[in-house]
Amino acid sequence: MQKKDFLLLVIILFTGRVYAQTIRPGDNTIDYNVIRPSHQFYKNVTWDTSGNIKYEFMMENVIKIDSSKQRITFSRSRQVPVGFMSADTSVTDFSFRPVSMHEVHIQQKRTYEMSFSATAATVRKEFKGAVTNKTYPMNAGYFEDNMIEYIFGYLKIKRGVTYTLNNFNEARGGNDPYTIKYVFDDSLDLPGYHQLNCSVLAFTHGGTTGLIWIGKNTREMIKQLGQFKGGTYVVVKL
Repeated sequence: MQKKDFLLLVIILFTGRVYAQTIRPGDNTIDYNVIRPSHQFYKNVTWDTSGNIKYEFMMENVIKIDSSKQRITFSRSRQVPVGFMSADTSVTDFSFRPVSMHEVHIQQKRTYEMSFSATAATVRKEFKGAVTNKTYPMNAGYFEDNMIEYIFGYLKIKRGVTYTLNNFNEARGGNDPYTIKYVFDDSLDLPGYHQLNCSVLAFTHGGTTGLIWIGKNTREMIKQLGQFKGGTYVVVKL
């Protein structure tokens, strides 16, 4: 699909009579009954605007639930580009309110340590021995950027409604919302799987637009296709 065709598709999917709703941690729009521990692998391929592969890597995703502490841990690791390891760990309470986040880029000697309150996020950044601290004001009822895509499959959303989920993203200066909309159903034929019936969500996030396929039975993200200024990416569950 050409870039202009892809962007046109997403614009069309978001047009029409708009019913808007905001989703916050703790809302009944989130189906907490389907949350479970998991250990998944995803392949990510990113192309530049000329169609050349810029990145191709595997991502390991883990969800751990600690009932005694009422905490959920979301962990990811990847090697991108080849030879450069990075990992991030986000911790939330059982409503998905962010508690902390730790991210490390080993070869670049860069780390982030974040803590969160109802209306602020504090970031301690260390880069090659230099340390900075900064607090960002946040609108109440936000999620955290490194874990938010895990939860799209847990949402009980209706067709014809555009939903907004505010999101803390240090790289974008704090408040950085997603918009999503349930737009159609689809079936995917992926290697190693039977045919998968999916709900498809259109999304916008900053300068990125795209589609997300959610398995109807597993409620997991199966595929994500995104378009941004620098190119296109696809993420597929293995």
